[in-house]
Amino acid sequence: MSKVEKILSLVKEAMAQAPPPAQAPQKSETRVQFDSHTDNPFVAVFSQRGFSIDGTRLSFETLEDAISKEYSITLNTGLVLDAVRMQKIVKYKNLY
Repeated sequence: MSKVEKILSLVKEAMAQAPPPAQAPQKSETRVQFDSHTDNPFVAVFSQRGFSIDGTRLSFETLEDAISKEYSITLNTGLVLDAVRMQKIVKYKNLY
């Protein structure tokens, strides 16, 4: 056996004995209720793909742009996201 073949066989043995890499548990989604003590509470569902409010998917970039331009966003359900509500949602940007 040449040195290369010996090294290859040692590497194969070591790889066969090594445990598989540990994977972090996957979070499926996180539901957060906002403004629960007001007349218009709403639930945002955060996941690895982003977030949605009442079935409407939005991006954090859209919210950040709207905040910087002092816009408000009206969803199909009639819920109005003003700057304060949008800032509460943006706090969850690094959740996943």
